[in-house]
This record gives sequence, C-alpha cells and structure tokens, in this order.
Amino acid sequence: MRSQSRRAPLAAALAVALLGATACGAEEPAAPEAAPRAEQPPEAALAGDWLSEQLTDGVVRNEQYDFDDHGLSIDVALALRALGGHESTVAQVADALDGAVEAYTSGGTDGLYSGAVAKLASFMTLAGEDPTDVGGADLVERLEGLVSSRPASTGRLQDTAPGADVSNTIGQAFAAHALAAAGSAAAEPVTDYLLEQQCAEGWFRLLLTEDARAADQSCDAGAAARTDDRSVPDTDATALVVLSLLELEDPSPQVVAAVDRAAAWLVEQQAADGSLTGEPASGSTVASANSTGLAGWVLGRLGSCAEAARAAQWLSDLQVPAGEREAGAVAYEEAAYDALPGTGRITTPERDQWRRATAQAAPALEHLEPGRCEAGS
Repeated sequence: MRSQSRRAPLAAALAVALLGATACGAEEPAAPEAAPRAEQPPEAALAGDWLSEQLTDGVVRNEQYDFDDHGLSIDVALALRALGGHESTVAQVADALDGAVEAYTSGGTDGLYSGAVAKLASFMTLAGEDPTDVGGADLVERLEGLVSSRPASTGRLQDTAPGADVSNTIGQAFAAHALAAAGSAAAEPVTDYLLEQQCAEGWFRLLLTEDARAADQSCDAGAAARTDDRSVPDTDATALVVLSLLELEDPSPQVVAAVDRAAAWLVEQQAADGSLTGEPASGSTVASANSTGLAGWVLGRLGSCAEAARAAQWLSDLQVPAGEREAGAVAYEEAAYDALPGTGRITTPERDQWRRATAQAAPALEHLEPGRCEAGS
C-alpha cells in the first residue's frame, strides 16, 4: 500500500453557506485554521481511549460470533481520526484492512458489495493512503466498475455479489467522496445520483428505489408514489451523507445547497434535551446515541454550536464516567446504560452495540466545549 499525503477537505464553501443564525460567534467570524482549538473535553478523550482499546491488531473482533468486523473497524478509525491524536491507531487500522480487502468487499463470494468497496476506498483516502493500491487491489477501479451507466440509473452503485442488491445511500455517499478525491470521471454521476436521494424536506433516505430500471429513482418520486416505503426520513443516513459531502475538496453549488437543507432538517428533528431518533416518521420517541451522535458531529462541524452542545450533553449522560471499568463507553440508549452489570463490565453479547454507539457518539462529545465548535473542525 503506497502512502500519499493526506488530502485537506476544502469545506470552506459549505461553511460559508451554513454559518447562519444557529452558528455561534457569527458576529465575529474567523478563519478555522487561524482559530485556536480548545483543549479536548475529557469525555471525548475518554471515548477515544475506550474505542482504541476495542481494537486488536487494528481490527474489532466480534467475540460473540468469532469474526473480524472490518466495517466497524472503519467506523472506529473514522471516529478516532475526527477526534485527533490517534494517528498511529488509524494507521494501524489501515494496515490491517490492507490485508483484508477481499474478505471485506466480497464477503467470501465471487462478487463485490459496492458499499464495502466505497467505504474502504473513502477511509483509505482519509487515512492518507493510496486507494488504488490496497492489498494489491485498485479500489477506485473496482468502484468505477460498480457504477451503473444505464440511462435510468446512471451513477447508481450496484452490487455484483450473489443475492439481493443491498447498495444504499450511505455507500453512495462514500463512493461520491472516494471517486471525487481520486479525480474519477464517475464522481459526477455518482454524486448526482446521491443528491437525488434527498427529499424536498431536506432529509436523505437510506434505501434506494427497489427497481433499478425505474424512470425516476429520486426520493421525491418515491415519496409521491405513497406506496414506496423506502422514501422515509432517516437521521443516520442524512448525517452520514453530510459527513461525506463535507470531505469534498471542491463542492458544487448543488452540494452546498443539499448540505444546507440537510443541516436545517437535522436541527428541526432535535428534541429540547438535545437528542434525536433514527426514524422520525415511525413515531418512535426513543432517542439513540447513534443518531444523536452523528447529528451532533455534523452540526458541530458546521458551526451550529448550541445544537451540537445540547447533543453532546445528552450523550455525556449515557457515558461511563472516569474511574469505572469501561470508562468512556457510550450506551446506545438509557435502557442499555441502566442495564450495565454491577461488575461494570460490558457483557460479550452487548459489547457490539456499545462499540457502535461510541464510535458514532465520540466526535460529537468534543462539542461539550464551545471552543471546539467551528466550521471545518
């Protein structure tokens, strides 16, 4: 795997568009690179340390089902990268995945899962590695080969692994970043198709139109059909798409507008206590650390400081405090926190959920300190 210099995302255009009424310090804007960053809150540092401890030789091992969880390993590494100060651990994850390309992207089949290829290519790019040479594989070329060129579905990712096509909007977002960073001609149609998955209200749906031959595969078309249960609001998908779009070096006006609408929608979904639910349309009132963490991460990066701080405060109430056995871990929800055994040790069956919740919550915990809420942070 050939190392390359880390690309610096040019999110300035997005920051200008999004530092509006909700941005703190808007009356005296300062260039992000010139503003001193506050010391990391202890809650964020604890979460980062706990996540690092979940890795064994660069991968998360699922002890319950006895397999290496490469996708979750990437989630952990992305959280550690966002927190900063864990460069060697992120590099260790990248090195481990260098030897697991086929296992992760093919799942042991003769085909490829487009979402896994896209996620790995995007992560390797963010880790400062060359995505065209990962374990001897050119992930950019592989990803380009998974992009539809059919008129009705131009730019849509498609799996070649046997069985149902499970490609979705999150994989589409990873692909948009990875291909754009590589200067691929496929980046534009992939991004265009991704933006079509945003409904008029601002949210992105998770599932793509089931019929890849449909004339109109947009979110709005699915919502208008009323029989399409795929066009429903998804907090996690919306936040993850925005995080990928924020990594684009030269965002188009369409991308800027899409992020603006998505951020406004996320703010509207936030409860007074700072929390968010995963699927608002379902009527569920059970908030989760995953959804609240991802939304808080996004809003903090975009300068929505008050909203980011409320999300971080809610998350901190679900975090195992310093001095405890699992200090730094964040529970998925209040019930999971309350169910932590008296020994203080997270049980093997429950550890996977805690790892996923903490990986998505950790970057948001930085915003407990207002000084760390700034565009591009």
